[in-house]
Amino acid sequence: MSVGYCLINKTKKEKISFLHLPVETAKEITGNPVASAITTWYLIKNSGDEIGFVPDQYYEEERSFKDVSWEDIVTYEDLTDEIISELIEAKIFIDNGIKVFDKDEPDVYIRRLKNIWL
Repeated sequence: MSVGYCLINKTKKEKISFLHLPVETAKEITGNPVASAITTWYLIKNSGDEIGFVPDQYYEEERSFKDVSWEDIVTYEDLTDEIISELIEAKIFIDNGIKVFDKDEPDVYIRRLKNIWL
């Protein structure tokens, strides 16, 4: 089973979960132009903060932030949508709407974003 990641900012108690994007694993986040732009934008805007990626299988002995539990991370504010909005406003992303996978479950969708630089 593959390991998914989210980006957390311990300093500000924020996270980027990549919710509704077609990425989860380290390779997907790195290789996807939208996820890479989100990550880079967030890191630049929060330079100096204690930031890192944490796996969704966040076991006690493997924690990159020893004093942060998964229960803590769940309470962090998710800024994924906010960062996406900033990147659309900055003319880095084009928003092509969403792709719903099942009309009976409209909450199961992927955002169809495009990095304008490609």
